[in-house]
Amino acid sequence: MNDEALNAIRELRRRFREQTGRDPGPDDDYAFDPESAEPQPAAEARIKSIMGDIADAAGLSPDLAFAIRKIGLLVTQRNQDTLDDDQRAAWTAALAEYKILKRVN
Repeated sequence: MNDEALNAIRELRRRFREQTGRDPGPDDDYAFDPESAEPQPAAEARIKSIMGDIADAAGLSPDLAFAIRKIGLLVTQRNQDTLDDDQRAAWTAALAEYKILKRVN
C-alpha cells in the first residue's frame, strides 16, 4: 500500500476512536457510521465505496477496486491465509464478475 492508502486507514481508525472512545479491536468492523457512537452495519456500503475510491486513488487495477467495492476486502498474498473460505470465494467471485461485466460492456 502506498502512503495515501495507509493515511486513509489511519483516518478510519482515528474516526472510530473519536466516535467510540476506544481503539478498534479485532472483532470490530471499520464499517461504522461516523454519526453514531457505536459501529453500525448500515454504513457498510458507504465504507465499501470509500475503500474502492481509495483503491482507485492508490492506483490499484480496476478489477481489484471493483472487488473491494463489492466485498469490502482486499485479498493479498500476505492476508489470504487469514481469511475464511467464504471470504476467499467472495473475492474470487467478485473478480470473475468484473471480467464478465467488462466483456459485456
